[in-house]
Amino acid sequence: MTNPYGGPDNNGAAPPTPRWAPAPPPQWGPAATPAARPARQRRFSPKLVVAVAGPVVAVVALVAVLGLAWPGFLNQKVFDTAALQQGVLTVLRDDYQLDANNVACPTGQSVEVEHRFSCSAQVAGVPKTISVTVKSSDGRFEVGRPQ
Repeated sequence: MTNPYGGPDNNGAAPPTPRWAPAPPPQWGPAATPAARPARQRRFSPKLVVAVAGPVVAVVALVAVLGLAWPGFLNQKVFDTAALQQGVLTVLRDDYQLDANNVACPTGQSVEVEHRFSCSAQVAGVPKTISVTVKSSDGRFEVGRPQ
């Protein structure tokens, strides 16, 4: 009788060793896994969040209070440039009876009493400089004669 390995039966003796080598163990690592590993999620400690966010919120609140309420350096009143130019043109035409047009004033002029600045205009076709002086904190101003 023959054994399942194709040789003669050894009558209970150990089967002969196979003629092939066993397969190597599977390899683990980047070459064996083509899919990227999921990124590890970071968790922030609540104490860390409070330690960082608390001072930031306090500084923003302090700047808002000091900048807008107390000294008002972030809440400065300035003239509307278009309205200012129209007002200067009206004074030149109505009060000084001049043939004026093309008034141009600098932007961002603050509404502070005794603040002075210059505007330019065409008076009878000649470029002129007009001195403007702020007279009150509610925006009234005085227009000088063209120079």
